[in-house]
Amino acid sequence: MATPFFTVKDVPAQDFIHAYAEYLKKNNKIKIPEWGSIVKTGLGKEISPIDQDWMYVRAAALARKIYVRGHWGVGNLTHMFGSVNDNGKHESGSGKVIRYLLQQLEAIKVLKKDSKSLLKKGSRIVTKEGQQDLNRIATQVALAARK
Repeated sequence: MATPFFTVKDVPAQDFIHAYAEYLKKNNKIKIPEWGSIVKTGLGKEISPIDQDWMYVRAAALARKIYVRGHWGVGNLTHMFGSVNDNGKHESGSGKVIRYLLQQLEAIKVLKKDSKSLLKKGSRIVTKEGQQDLNRIATQVALAARK
């Protein structure tokens, strides 16, 4: 009997992001910079996140978002990972953090810049190797949820 196969779209986002963040941390795929413990995640925030592994979680969320709908740039991602302050004004997310994590995901060959797209040149897409890795993690999450 063939082994079941699942994609990132088949599993709940929260479960996938948690599992992929654990994978990135356990295998030392992403290097956390010195400024990672003091940087804010956006303009609307006052302090840095309390969770020590927040960069792994953010990298997993970025990889999932680009997998589900490719051709994201830093500007769009800062808007998506931004927040709303008390008076309803939208505050952008940290561009430096997003740019750094995209570069780290490119270094481990999960993402790459798209040079072929006419409208969104330089936007990020998932590589074949990255798609295989993400689908493997998604399959593990789905099989664990079935048990």
